[in-house]
Amino acid sequence: MTDKSQSDLASQFHELGENLKNIFRSTWESEEVQSLKEELKDGIKELGNAASQAVEDFNVSESGRKLKAEAQEFKSRLDSGEVEAKAREEISDALRLINAELSKAIDKLSNSKSNPES
Repeated sequence: MTDKSQSDLASQFHELGENLKNIFRSTWESEEVQSLKEELKDGIKELGNAASQAVEDFNVSESGRKLKAEAQEFKSRLDSGEVEAKAREEISDALRLINAELSKAIDKLSNSKSNPES
């Protein structure tokens, strides 16, 4: 390959890069894209407004007030240690049951090894 053909190839790639850059810039700055960006921006703003209104409506509704009261009551139980004590008790009961069942299984396996049936 000659220096001229290498130079020509490089210049063609450079021109291709410039053309791609220009087409992307022109497309991005086009009226259609600007209009689409505005529609998206407006749509997102409306979505945010609707979500805010829904939250506000829920907060003043009977369900919202009930949920808030239940959350405050749970927080009080949590702060008092009641929730922790109940969780510890239930976990302890579950572990006790698991250990009892594992002991039964171990005993059964030990008995079957010491008394093999023919």
